[in-house]
Amino acid sequence: MKFLGALAALTLSLQALAFEPFVIREIKADGLVRLDIGTVLTYLPLSVGDELNAITSRQAIRALYGSGLFQDIQLSREGEALLIVVKERPAISSFTIDGNEKIGGDELNKSLKDLGLADGELFKRELLDQVEQELTRQYYANGYYDVKVDTTVTPELNNRVLIKIKVTEGKVTRIKDINLLGAKAFPLDELKKQFKLEATGWEPFQSTDKYSKQQLGGDLEALQSYYQDRGYLKFNIQSVQVQLSPEKDEIYISISVDEGAVYKVKDFKFNGETVLNVDFMKLLVSTRAGDIFSRKQATETADRIEASLSDIGYAFAEVSPLPEIDEAKQEVTINYFVEPGKRAYVRRISFSGHGSTNDETLRREMRQLESAPFSKSSVERSRVRLARLPFVEEAEVDTKPVPGSDDLVDIQFRIKERAPGSVQFGVGYSGSQGFLLTGQLTHTNFLGSGNRVDLSVDNNSISRSFNFGWTDPYFTEDGISQSVNLFYRTSEAVVRFASGFNSNVVGINLTYGIPLSEYMSLRLGGGIEKTAIETTASVSDEVLEFAVRNGAQFLTYELRSGITYDSRNRTFFASAGALHQLSFDITVPGSDLEYYTATYRAQQYLPVYGKFFAEINGNLGYLGAYGKTSSVPP
Repeated sequence: MKFLGALAALTLSLQALAFEPFVIREIKADGLVRLDIGTVLTYLPLSVGDELNAITSRQAIRALYGSGLFQDIQLSREGEALLIVVKERPAISSFTIDGNEKIGGDELNKSLKDLGLADGELFKRELLDQVEQELTRQYYANGYYDVKVDTTVTPELNNRVLIKIKVTEGKVTRIKDINLLGAKAFPLDELKKQFKLEATGWEPFQSTDKYSKQQLGGDLEALQSYYQDRGYLKFNIQSVQVQLSPEKDEIYISISVDEGAVYKVKDFKFNGETVLNVDFMKLLVSTRAGDIFSRKQATETADRIEASLSDIGYAFAEVSPLPEIDEAKQEVTINYFVEPGKRAYVRRISFSGHGSTNDETLRREMRQLESAPFSKSSVERSRVRLARLPFVEEAEVDTKPVPGSDDLVDIQFRIKERAPGSVQFGVGYSGSQGFLLTGQLTHTNFLGSGNRVDLSVDNNSISRSFNFGWTDPYFTEDGISQSVNLFYRTSEAVVRFASGFNSNVVGINLTYGIPLSEYMSLRLGGGIEKTAIETTASVSDEVLEFAVRNGAQFLTYELRSGITYDSRNRTFFASAGALHQLSFDITVPGSDLEYYTATYRAQQYLPVYGKFFAEINGNLGYLGAYGKTSSVPP
């Protein structure tokens, strides 16, 4: 390379000194095919009236070569004119890649385009070497070490070239064996479980036996963490050898380690700007004196301290667990160095992806407020509250520092909505019910307000029903909800063949939900219901006795109450948290019927492993009569 550089410099000098200095009166160009002289003059650092000498000629040649447009340049004199003779670099008319079945797609096209391999780009000979290296790199990353890449360049008219790339992929290279040398403290099978890479086994579609340098690096970090989480603070990977078989179809990996000794925790302390109370921070420490040192537990303690600092505004707090080692006693004092940084305030909260939903509908779910100190737990709770909305499928949050400020942050919530409502309509025929006509409309985000509307109609020859419901989750600014429900039902249906009575019910309910805390709310309300029953010849003894004692028409006034605890992460498809609802409804004394209902509903979501969880459901109810009513209504 040094020889070529010296040769090029000598060539430039010879070209520049091939004529006596003169003043340029005209500039000409020869050899242009696709370009025009204006392009040449754009890069030429000379103009008419300048003197061309040894120095300016070298500057001109360097500038024209630097444009990348030419592969050969010569300067000559024609009278008082400067003649620039050039040979343009050819343009790539097209390129093709054959044989690349395992590697391709947008990622490969982007990487080749970044190198300059694209239709219309100028062709450079060194480009072929770069393309071969990039293709080889991608194949190596996917376990193909027997790959061969051949390129051919075919000249075409108008100074263009056609590039063909032929790939011979060969067989995928499999890991034959992973050997750990010097590992004695733990069983080899247990240590190899920390690796995602595995030797070829019996599985027919195994993919973990394809070697990847990046994955091996991750596996070595996992091995180091395994040891350091069990007290081996000085664990060290001494060497890693990767050997390829002569046929390039098998790889042998040998890892030599030095386990070192087991270290125990002597004590812990806090340094830096300990903004938090020291006694409080001690409660966050999970490793005590005498415990075996664990890097994982030390890191988790640091994360808990950082989270506590972020809850009081220190959004960029950093806590570093620094081990102070006593080699003689093989003990460690963990020094948690606290750097809280400046207290951060929220400048702006914004939302994206929420379609027609009003900004206020989302903003009222916020537990983190603008201009208030940043709180990580408040931001996360705000995200969960957004995800719990029935018309939101997913909610994510980003916290970004404000450019030019070290104490302000912006918070952006990205919303992915689900369909806010549904419309169902059905027509049918039944031998017992005749023609059936049903319709149902549900909308959980009416006009983007977050209000819920329910409307259902059911009509056939033996029963008719109508139900309308309206819920405003923020009837007041404090979050008190209001629900109104109107209903009408008349039926001679199944009772014709069972209990032998017809019924006619009309009523209205009004219910309020009052938040008591972030997770608990109180339910209070009332309702009026008018019911009429009509016995038939096939009426049961129980219903007939009830009608004789209590009559056939009833007007009742009901008081509705209950308490709810809800910590679920979503209202639909929840995977964490719990729901407990206790309700007690009673018709007030003086109603035509006096009875009460008590119900309890429980849901619990328990993490099992990874994304798997267990769901436990339970319902319990009790119904009873009191006062002048002899038994519960049928």
